[in-house]
Amino acid sequence: MRMHEYIVRRLILMVFVLFAISLIVFYLLRGSVGSEIAMAPYIVPKMNDAAKLQLAISLGVATPSCPSWGALISHAPGCLVPIWRQYLAWLQNVLAGNWGYTLLPGISGGTTFTWTVFSSRFPYTAELAVAGAIATIGVALPLGIVSGTRENKVPDHVSRIIALVGYSMPVFWLAFLLQLLFGVYFSVQEGAFSLGLLPTNGAISTMCGLCFSNPGTVTAYTGAPVLDAVFSGNLAYFWDSFVALILPTIALSFSTLGALTRIVRSSMIEVMRQDYILLARSKGLKDRIVVYRHAFRNALLPAITISGLILAFLFGGVIPVEYIFSWPGIGQALLSATYVFDANFLELYILVTALILVVTNLAADIFYAILDPRIRY
Repeated sequence: MRMHEYIVRRLILMVFVLFAISLIVFYLLRGSVGSEIAMAPYIVPKMNDAAKLQLAISLGVATPSCPSWGALISHAPGCLVPIWRQYLAWLQNVLAGNWGYTLLPGISGGTTFTWTVFSSRFPYTAELAVAGAIATIGVALPLGIVSGTRENKVPDHVSRIIALVGYSMPVFWLAFLLQLLFGVYFSVQEGAFSLGLLPTNGAISTMCGLCFSNPGTVTAYTGAPVLDAVFSGNLAYFWDSFVALILPTIALSFSTLGALTRIVRSSMIEVMRQDYILLARSKGLKDRIVVYRHAFRNALLPAITISGLILAFLFGGVIPVEYIFSWPGIGQALLSATYVFDANFLELYILVTALILVVTNLAADIFYAILDPRIRY
């Protein structure tokens, strides 16, 4: 099978996967808890029962013959629209781009569209996720290579300790520790005030030892502060948004680099014992050429899979990091949506996360074939 045929088949399969996920999510959020609960984002204060009933009918939750709101919430026979018909109506709205309204705290009246809130927060999570992925790969690959090529030596022991700590340390504890170190202990004196060396909350801060006090403004081209600063040519704003990204990135990447480091180490150890590596060394090739030209490319294949999973995990929004650092991304919004049972936002979040996961898996399979021409789909 040719590569483009494989990609087309995977894309078609992706549609069915997302369809199945949407069925499960819709039933769990609406069918298992009562369909009237999902109407909460649409109900405004002081709305009487008659208006609520008409709203339920217009949303396809109640049948036109339902006598009262009380009959609906008590699930009287013939009053509630079957869940499969509700799903079809919901799917029709989703395909038309209508995800309903959101009930997130701080957004008044439940009159703000869910997609508007999600799309305004997603660039922040994307920025943090990309930074975390770059930090994870940039640290884990060298550690894994050094550990795999210096097995049972001091560099290997150091790398394994770092990976073990990354595995074992809770993300929220590391985040609090970073806030304490760089927000309290490592500080600079600014007049009568003591400022932390790095910002400990928000996507951009002017209150830190390394920050500009007046970075100005930028045009929101993408919604991600670092990219918007680059596109606007504002270096001060870029610097302030960059330093605000440092601590959340460390907390986020440290929790994932352990897994990638161990995968690369195991792969390097296995590859370095192959006959073709022994042959390359017997020909007098330099160790650097043997490791990076012959061994690393084959050892990288297993790491690609877990790298794709890590990226999808990061894009999904890591709740502890965003919550502790007050990062205005979708992870923090998800926590708020869970508190108020905002079914619309939860459905959108889960489906977008599932889409990211299947796309990254497809990208990993494509990279497999690029790195190893022997792989055919």
